Amino acid sequence: MSKVEAEIRGSWRGKERRVSHQHTVSQEVSLQGIGLHTGARVEAILKPAPTDHGIVFRRVDLNPPVSVEAKPDNVIDTRHAVTLGKEKVGVQTVEHLLAALAGMGIDNCLIELNGPEVPAVDGSARPWVELIQKAQRKRQFAPKTFLKVKERIVVSDGPRFLQLVPSDKLMVFYTMSFGHPFLGEQSVAFNLSRRTFVECIAPARTYVLLQDVERLRAMGLAQGGSLDNTIVIAEDGILNGGLRWRDELVRHKVLDVIGDLYLLGKPLVGTLIAYAAGHELHIRLVQEIQKHLEPKRANSAAPSLIERLVTPLVPGAEMLEKPAT
Repeated sequence: MSKVEAEIRGSWRGKERRVSHQHTVSQEVSLQGIGLHTGARVEAILKPAPTDHGIVFRRVDLNPPVSVEAKPDNVIDTRHAVTLGKEKVGVQTVEHLLAALAGMGIDNCLIELNGPEVPAVDGSARPWVELIQKAQRKRQFAPKTFLKVKERIVVSDGPRFLQLVPSDKLMVFYTMSFGHPFLGEQSVAFNLSRRTFVECIAPARTYVLLQDVERLRAMGLAQGGSLDNTIVIAEDGILNGGLRWRDELVRHKVLDVIGDLYLLGKPLVGTLIAYAAGHELHIRLVQEIQKHLEPKRANSAAPSLIERLVTPLVPGAEMLEKPAT
């Protein structure tokens, strides 16, 4: 049996059998901003897409335009962000927008960019959530497929690890040890739903230690970083105001992993336990999941199990109001 299997989820309403459907955005919406690492000013346009299209980025600043699908095989860099690439064309820092699409239950979307990087906006996923709320979700007449964890999967690097275990819904337990006197160790646990994502995870901003800024810029990174899109942490505290939560930094790690996992193209059903991880380990876990999803050549007669009568991962809900900071 595969460690992760595809399933169509549904529920009963009275005597009626209901299947979870795919969703796209109802209308075209756009947002402009600065890329965190490139410093480029970029406009992102979210467009409706047909069923089974998935999430696709399209660089329209190139002639001809190049489409880059959000999938594990297209990951080309995980240094302080996730970069996708195809035909020598890159799309940087995709994780916050991917997290917003995952958290809002958007399965299919075409994202046109007139530059090399997704805008950082305020360093969180909240502006993207608000943009999707503005566009509104559109239900599509195709069943939504989930990835159900059947057996434990672990990736590690020394003391750092990610562990995925079976459960009936997506839950995340994340711990970070920051090695900084102001931060120490932070832990959070979430039973994820759309409301939890919008209110408790999406507003969490990215961060950097002041001592690391020059090193990152020497690497060609953080060229667009500023006090407007990044929490900057000095030895004695935060340089640009207060935190949105005391544990905002580890919440942002949860945001990152939600976005990274959505490179699988389908919502995950399982419990994730993480310690001191980051994009590199997140993508290693994604690749491990993808490996276990592939048919075993030694036993091609074993198809994935399709379960049609289980509780939906994210129940239907009205669009939420703008979350408070």
